[in-house]
Amino acid sequence: MALRTWDKFDKSIIEETHGSIERYRDLYEGNHIELFPRAKRLVQQGEITDAIAEGNHVAQQIQTPYIIANVSKLIPEIPAVLVARSIGSVTSSLLRRQEQIEELDDETDSMIEGPDDNSLNAEILDAQQEIIEQIEKNSKLRTEHWTNIVQHQVDGGLVGCVWIDELGPRMEMKQRDVYFPHDDDLGVDLVYDRKIDDDRFLHVYRERVEKDGLHTEHLLFMGEDNSTEFIPVDEEESKQLLGMKDLKKVYKGRNRPFVVYWANEKTFRNPLGRSCLKGIEGKQDEINWTLTRSAITFERNGKPRIAVSEEVFSRLEELAAQRYGEDNPEKKIDHRDLEITTFDDNGKALEIIQIDTSKIGDIETVRNLMQMVLSETRTSSKAIDYYLGESTGTASAQSGVAKFYDLLTSILKAEQIQSEYIYFLQQLYENILWLMAEEDSAVMIEEPDIAIRSMIPISRKELLEENAMAYEKGTQSLETTVRNCNPLASEEWIQQELERLEMASETPNTFGGGTLASYLDNRDQPLTSDEE
Repeated sequence: MALRTWDKFDKSIIEETHGSIERYRDLYEGNHIELFPRAKRLVQQGEITDAIAEGNHVAQQIQTPYIIANVSKLIPEIPAVLVARSIGSVTSSLLRRQEQIEELDDETDSMIEGPDDNSLNAEILDAQQEIIEQIEKNSKLRTEHWTNIVQHQVDGGLVGCVWIDELGPRMEMKQRDVYFPHDDDLGVDLVYDRKIDDDRFLHVYRERVEKDGLHTEHLLFMGEDNSTEFIPVDEEESKQLLGMKDLKKVYKGRNRPFVVYWANEKTFRNPLGRSCLKGIEGKQDEINWTLTRSAITFERNGKPRIAVSEEVFSRLEELAAQRYGEDNPEKKIDHRDLEITTFDDNGKALEIIQIDTSKIGDIETVRNLMQMVLSETRTSSKAIDYYLGESTGTASAQSGVAKFYDLLTSILKAEQIQSEYIYFLQQLYENILWLMAEEDSAVMIEEPDIAIRSMIPISRKELLEENAMAYEKGTQSLETTVRNCNPLASEEWIQQELERLEMASETPNTFGGGTLASYLDNRDQPLTSDEE
């Protein structure tokens, strides 16, 4: 199969593969004035202001800002919050082997952080678990779950890469617009438009499955700053520029790429997934338009106006002429002259006119549009209420079960994302361990276990009662119970806690285990003295 030569690269090539993902990123970020023609036209006509994009620009007519109710921001963030808080610790699925510790070579040993001496802190207790923990630390994974899921939802896909370099074994997430799969699904190109020593280069990392295994290769192309044309750089110069000894490598026995792609809402028509914001652009535009139009109407008509009779107005003009002179082009009228007035024949002096601002605009339409957006994106409307509950007074104390059913729609969506995300991470862990096993056979290749916590916050009391009941009924082990009740505890603390619980259960109760017969020395009759 002929592979892409990458002698040309521009925005159109990205859009050909991934579509207009920049549009969805702007939609999420709230850069709506550049997206929606009506908003852009209002700014140009001076009807509204855009202080963020235009600075302190004053509108020609009025000073009404463009109002953005960014519902698009909540759509990816709500499942991200639910899933991110549910991802627990990562543990090895294999039993601890003392032989593995002895078989580790010096290079793998050096990848595990610790003093380089014979002290207790330098001792490796569980090699496989410590390798997995080191990968998690190098990848800073605990702080990246929310970011990964939001990017996956907004872009419609997420790329996972694995490396072993000067930073140690780690996984790294990248945006989908660097990912270009081969047409036969047997390989992938990751394309980076980057600067090296102030020169522009196109760096292509290629993985390709062949009969003898997985082939990896780094390609480098050079181009001008404003050009879409690139020319290949020879191998020796590429090694020097990239700081690599070898640009090619073959992993025998490997029939899958190390690069993992996670698609969102994948279909046959969208094999690389689709953004969760696809299809709601028009509704977001209408929401902003309705709110801004209401603000313009209020700005023009919300201020109170005073109506007076013709005789009163003539008198006010006379007083103004006396005070300001005949040269009064704006016909200013002093409000102090309205303190004492005369009535007309019908008994009217002056009347204050002000429109009912509650009738301005169609806020009900905005609510309906928001509800449509939530239903199309499988987002529970109650999830929005939790954002507003503190300010509107609708928040109330609820049990975990009540919250579950309130957020059922969002939880169903989040659970699907959770299972896919866990599988995505497990594949990346396995790929890193495969790379390490290539250099050290003592490293075991596995898909580690990833603990799951509750998506919905519940009280400490509910958490303990739920897990205690499951343990007492035999539906979960003691180790699982300890982990669930202490989700933030370290692996060392959990193992020590299990040992303490095991020792407590095995220690005999010298008093509680006794019977009345044992206290009587197993005699049928109590002991009596000779005197009796």
